[in-house]
Amino acid sequence: MKHVSLADARANIAELLDEVERGETVTISRDGAKSFEIAPPFDESRREEARRAIEEIRELRKTAPRATVEEILSWRDEGRS
Repeated sequence: MKHVSLADARANIAELLDEVERGETVTISRDGAKSFEIAPPFDESRREEARRAIEEIRELRKTAPRATVEEILSWRDEGRS
């Protein structure tokens, strides 16, 4: 999500709308407070795709072995110096 001031939004509205068309949500602030949010149009197909992905993850969790805390911490720290 991108945050811009009202003055910046006025000066760059075409660019901001291009970003929204690409899927970005833009928040416009007036006097430092969040005032407006411009988001891409609602897309039912994306919502359905997300629902399917969640259901697939739930099904995988039923058969996947449980990870221990030590394993999770090891994965987190993997590759760190």
